[in-house]
Amino acid sequence: MGGAPAPMQAVIPWGFAHEDAAGLARALTDAARFGFRHLLVPVPAALAHRAEAIAAALPPLPHLPQVQFAPVVQFAPVAAATGDALARVAPLLEPVFLLVDPGQVVEANWLELALRAPPGGHALAVAGASAAAPAGLALLGRDALPPGADLPALLRGLAADARTALWRLPADAVRPVHAGTPARPPRPALFLDRDGTLNADYGYVSDPTRLVLLPGATAAVKRANDLGWSVFLVTNQSGVGRGYYAEADVIACNAALHDLLRAQGAHLDDIRYAADHPEALEARYRAATGWRKPAPGMLTDLMAHWPVRREASLMVGDKDSDVAAGEAAGIRGLLCDGGDLDALLAPYLHPPA
Repeated sequence: MGGAPAPMQAVIPWGFAHEDAAGLARALTDAARFGFRHLLVPVPAALAHRAEAIAAALPPLPHLPQVQFAPVVQFAPVAAATGDALARVAPLLEPVFLLVDPGQVVEANWLELALRAPPGGHALAVAGASAAAPAGLALLGRDALPPGADLPALLRGLAADARTALWRLPADAVRPVHAGTPARPPRPALFLDRDGTLNADYGYVSDPTRLVLLPGATAAVKRANDLGWSVFLVTNQSGVGRGYYAEADVIACNAALHDLLRAQGAHLDDIRYAADHPEALEARYRAATGWRKPAPGMLTDLMAHWPVRREASLMVGDKDSDVAAGEAAGIRGLLCDGGDLDALLAPYLHPPA
């Protein structure tokens, strides 16, 4: 696993030690933000309908994850219940997965855990200087879970094992969930254009296999991720309206771009694209949506779903229309020229105050 891309499965046991609705909502939302597409929720059978209702009440999750609830009959003592539940759903576990404690909020770039994991080993996030305080995230192999394991004891044992990579987080980066914990807290946001800003623009980019990231693109996105900013993709795709390619091609390219970034520990929180154009071949794409830049619709729609601190946010692109869209949405616009994106953005990206 060392330096490998993060796994695609996040496992969120809920209802064994914690029954907070806020904790499950936040864990599902964050896992989807970080690009985990298979979200497995082991849950006591008696609480399965409640867990499903919590998930159904959430705004749409990004990157179209599959959320699977796995009801289990709880026989084990409370101390070992979560480990017992994981053993019972072992056939549903992928060979490597991220274990998420829904009772804790971890304000950090979760993908960093995969970058730190040794080959064939495990990785744990720990809070502060003490390795005895697992911080709600663990990158595990399926074979690390013996039947009937007392999960807290297992994690403490892994934390004490020299072969386990420890990701030490500041103590204030981890905190218990409470009833008022928001699923989507306000954050500064980095809104990014796609073609000519993150990847090379060869004209109507539509082939996922031809995506080439520009210098500093991954580093800039990861810098924002590490600082706790939201990162959103907002891209005009008039090639759809003009009939050059289909919306499915846009979606495939956006997914491929996200996967390229994610392989290096960076992620896009959410994505919007505008397929309309005044000269579109089909009437449905000629209708003005208010999303095509320089109109601000993509940005305002994202801000309707994700609380954004506008005064601290940026809209970055290679065209004047990108800057204009940001300004129309109340976001500072910044023009890039295809050079090193990280070098351009570093002076503007700061930890949230």
